[in-house]
Amino acid sequence: MANPLIHSQSSVKRWGGNVSDYIQIHELIDSPKATMNNNASRALTHNTWFAYTIIPKIFGYNIKNSDGKSVDTVDIAMLHILEDFKMRFLPTPQDYLKHLQVQSWMSNGVKMIDNPESIETADLFLEKLRKEREGIVS
Repeated sequence: MANPLIHSQSSVKRWGGNVSDYIQIHELIDSPKATMNNNASRALTHNTWFAYTIIPKIFGYNIKNSDGKSVDTVDIAMLHILEDFKMRFLPTPQDYLKHLQVQSWMSNGVKMIDNPESIETADLFLEKLRKEREGIVS
């Protein structure tokens, strides 16, 4: 498939209602695209754990669409994922992670990460915590 709008139109065909009933769910599922410009970003949200665990925590287990029909949010997420994999499979997190090459920095920060942005983000947060502890208001 392509984008949240197309997924929302597919949801309308399946469950009725309007695109606006579904768009936020589909935008969340596709949101990792903003972090990297390839399909590796799907590992974060295009999996059964995200559909079963995260989607209901954010949207509830059901939404009521504009036709008044109750629609299971897990079903909406699962259809999105299935469509993105040509209706062939629903990956689990393990499907992605079993091919991951574990890096030394993943072991509790034993080695430094090779990403200046990650280091800067940590430094900024630690500075914020220091200021809070010292009672400095910014």
